[in-house]
Amino acid sequence: MEMTDEVIIKRVQAGDLALFGELHKRYYKRVWGYLHRCVSDEETAKDLAAETFINAYRAIGHYEIREQGRFGPFLLKVARNLLIDHQRARRPWAFTSMETDDGQTIDLPDGGPSLLERILQEERVDRVRQAMEHLSLSDREILALAYQQELTLKEIAQVTGKPSVTAVTSHLHRAISKLRAFIRADEYFEAERTET
Repeated sequence: MEMTDEVIIKRVQAGDLALFGELHKRYYKRVWGYLHRCVSDEETAKDLAAETFINAYRAIGHYEIREQGRFGPFLLKVARNLLIDHQRARRPWAFTSMETDDGQTIDLPDGGPSLLERILQEERVDRVRQAMEHLSLSDREILALAYQQELTLKEIAQVTGKPSVTAVTSHLHRAISKLRAFIRADEYFEAERTET
């Protein structure tokens, strides 16, 4: 039976430090994915992800699930703080793709979308990405936490330091409205609406 994060953390705190590797295995892709969406350079995202786990390892002795919530959102908060430091030390963040784009061809089973349908879908995704670039970093971040990381409103408040779930809800609603406005202003989507 797989151990819960809480059990692993308690054992690490009791001196079984090697078990921290299990937390790394569980959460590395999630942390790296979040970071990769906020910085344009893959190596920088890897470096920041490694630093996230180093900082979390150093802080594990003081970690309490009742006070700090689940471990995944706690790690994202650590990663976010590193991103803020990275931004201050270097250049502004670039928001990269909404999904992994590793250049590999996907073989679709018979009955899947046609080549034309796939091309049109890719064009829609590219247009949404372009619309995202018009949003502020905080708007892009809250959308990523809600829709890519699938955090709860409470967890987003913990990660971002917002004072309440209501503040998160308001910010998320504003970010969606802004994104919707940019999409509506895009001639591509306007032409698509008139065709249907």
